[in-house]
Amino acid sequence: MPKKAMEIVGCPGTAPVKASGKVKNCYLVAAVAVFNSALLFVLLNLVLYPIMLAKQPVKVWTPMDRWGLDNILRAYPGWQKEDVKTLITETYRSGHAFEYEPFTGFRERPFRGKYVNIDSAGFRISKDQAPWPPRPQAMNVFLFGGSTTFGYGLPDDQTIASYLGECGLADGSHGRLAVYNFGQGSYFSSQELILFQQLLKAAFVPQVAVFIDGINEFDHADGQPRFTEALRRVMDGEVRSSPFDQLPVVWAAYWLRDHWTKLQPQKAVEDTDRALLEGVTNRWLANKRMIELMADSFGVRTIFVWQPVPMYKYDLRYHLFYSSDKVFGSSNVRNRDGYPLMENLRAKGKLGPDVLWLADMQQDKRENLYVDAIHYNATFSKEIAAQICGFLTKHANVGEN
Repeated sequence: MPKKAMEIVGCPGTAPVKASGKVKNCYLVAAVAVFNSALLFVLLNLVLYPIMLAKQPVKVWTPMDRWGLDNILRAYPGWQKEDVKTLITETYRSGHAFEYEPFTGFRERPFRGKYVNIDSAGFRISKDQAPWPPRPQAMNVFLFGGSTTFGYGLPDDQTIASYLGECGLADGSHGRLAVYNFGQGSYFSSQELILFQQLLKAAFVPQVAVFIDGINEFDHADGQPRFTEALRRVMDGEVRSSPFDQLPVVWAAYWLRDHWTKLQPQKAVEDTDRALLEGVTNRWLANKRMIELMADSFGVRTIFVWQPVPMYKYDLRYHLFYSSDKVFGSSNVRNRDGYPLMENLRAKGKLGPDVLWLADMQQDKRENLYVDAIHYNATFSKEIAAQICGFLTKHANVGEN
């Protein structure tokens, strides 16, 4: 009898086949499935790619993006367009403006440019910059503060520090001040305290330490420095380093996970919450006290400048970039309610004799004072430096208040 050909069940979804076609049939089914899956994977990535770019912009946000270069030029009379563009680009440095710094968390990254230059020791170069390390025979002044002290939007020779360097003490005993600009973007008093401590510990002891504060105190009302959330995610193992994490579909999966598992946010504290604002003023006073104790033990004279801000005692009709409070951001608007609390403490004599109150120095001015929403222009920086110089020369002897 002839052998009957044996039929067997093929791959799922196919008709019975001979044993000799089993492998071929299964291969074809698997190949089609793999091809369709790969095609779907590619299409999903192509669709999600522009969404990922929109959610994760690779370009750093600058004032030019917000208002346009032509509008920014109004704050730089006499400047050429390309020079302003270079200045702003160097200020924000394509998203690489900061580097890690122990204890303070971060600092301005060393940089060499046409208008912005930052020394590896952590200070911004000023006009006729004194050498580092400081010379003991010079009248060395360390300047601490945030981006307004650093001089965002200004060239090296037009910052508060540069103008302060032109200050000569009344008795002429020390000549020109040797000013070192340790202003760092986003710093507030808690970080300034630590930076001052680190410098003293490294035996860099100035004759005078000037702290310019105000706007960032209320911007960091919770007391958390910038990048705190990013560091928390690193410590919690949430930062992803696989090369596949750059694929749009993987990014989307993580986004959906984070979106679905996110805890319900607590009710936001109102910016005008008096307890929140009083917490800021109490924190600043505590930091001031600790700075004074350290400075006194090292023989350093301290000056605490409460800086002017556009949200307080300034006619915003003259602000080139003001259209609504959204210009300043929700956190910076707190200054409008927080500054009166500080002024009340000042009226009660609770700030101390080493505080230079400049918060109301712009109330009678009828001119623009800013190169963007919050950073001073050169004219205003020079006036602030003159006020600090005058305050310093009242008591030229180190340690006298």
